Amino acid sequence: MGPDPQSKKLLVYLKVDPASVDLEDGFTRDVSAIGHFGTGDLEVTLASMSDLERAKSLLVASYETS
Repeated sequence: MGPDPQSKKLLVYLKVDPASVDLEDGFTRDVSAIGHFGTGDLEVTLASMSDLERAKSLLVASYETS
């Protein structure tokens, strides 16, 4: 038996100011104070293709900042 497909997720760290985002529990998280220096202050959890669509604007904003 393989891993439960519901447990698969990708954590992405973006260079986006967490204060500029409406944080959603289980989707976005402010990690600016917990040691992610240089990798981005906003953690985004992608667990489905719909999460990827929801995160698209954040991914673009991070890309444009780099």
